[in-house]
Amino acid sequence: MKKRIFSILLCLCMMLALFPATVFAETPGSSDITISGPDKVCAQQKYEFTVTAAAGVTLDTEFGFDTGGKGSGWDLTIDEDGVGHGVMLTEWYDLNTNYFDLNAYGYTEDGQFVSGTKHVEVSPNHILENGVCGCGAVLTYTVEYDGGPEFGLQVDIKTHGKDLTLSSETFKREGYVQTGWSGSDGVFYELGGVYTTDADVTMYAAWDKIITLTVPFTTTVKLGGDVAPGETIFDLAIVGNNAGGANISGVTVSGSVTTNGVGDYEGELTLTGPSGQVRNLLCEGAFVQQVDGGEEGWTYDDTVWGLLWWDVAELAVDDAAAENTVLILPATCEEDDDGMYYDLEWDADPMDQMSFTNTYTKSATEPPENNPATGDNSQLALWLALLAVSAAGVIGTGVYSKRRRSVRAK
Repeated sequence: MKKRIFSILLCLCMMLALFPATVFAETPGSSDITISGPDKVCAQQKYEFTVTAAAGVTLDTEFGFDTGGKGSGWDLTIDEDGVGHGVMLTEWYDLNTNYFDLNAYGYTEDGQFVSGTKHVEVSPNHILENGVCGCGAVLTYTVEYDGGPEFGLQVDIKTHGKDLTLSSETFKREGYVQTGWSGSDGVFYELGGVYTTDADVTMYAAWDKIITLTVPFTTTVKLGGDVAPGETIFDLAIVGNNAGGANISGVTVSGSVTTNGVGDYEGELTLTGPSGQVRNLLCEGAFVQQVDGGEEGWTYDDTVWGLLWWDVAELAVDDAAAENTVLILPATCEEDDDGMYYDLEWDADPMDQMSFTNTYTKSATEPPENNPATGDNSQLALWLALLAVSAAGVIGTGVYSKRRRSVRAK
């Protein structure tokens, strides 16, 4: 029996001697390439991993993935240290199998092919704890700012559960001003506004054209004294509007005219700003008045004119008003508990221009002070009163003297 067993063992040894030594060597690649990354990822999160090769192994620039029935490949980014960096996108996951296998490849110095593999589970459900994914990563979202082809893109990163303050840095475009951001989510955001949604979004620059409107006016200088007025500047200003809470902060208004003597002087009031803000200012009426400059000898016109954006007015607009794009209407004003209230005279016909009148009242000669001959009635009355008292005294003295003589004669 012992001889039979010995014979069997000898045969086995002889058979094993016939196999190449490489059959029992370590499988090539089993430890030459290592793929590092979480063992589990949620279906809402892309999977990022690194690939490290052993000494003497050069990584291939591609990696492969198998989702359990289908697979493909993509590129690795290999840094200066020879470490590969790869990303599995969420759209590559197969939620029917809920896993994928990663494969990375390389070659030894003698040209031998080696590989490494990692198995990753995919969780259909996303679990967050304080904004941190249950798979161990903080979720972030991309916010792109798109100013158009001439400006390209700028990028911000939003962290899950935290608000992002949007850029207030505006793109510059000649003849326009950026008024905010029009989001791909259908929401309009102010410059420097807040984005709260946990999702990628593109913010498109919202533009408004800069426009200038002009409103003509006439200032008439009249003489009220005997001195001719010299050079004087009269200014106009917006004293009220019915814009409510609408934004008009970007609109600038200026209007002045220089006069020199009696006569009519033509000027223009200009309104410049983003078209939407100019419209906000004028769509329900803006009100213009001459500024009281306080110059000695001058009277200032307190007339108030109303300006109205012409294409929203339900009025018959003549050609002149249409060309100016602004209707000029008389206005009324009255003071209430909240201050001065202005309104348009809606039934009035539009005017071609605003008009103001200023009178110069200074005279070259002034009447002397305390001189009755110059018409000072109060001094004349005093003199007459003194004269009457004196006359009464003289008469009284004469009568008294006569009575004394009469008494003595008796």
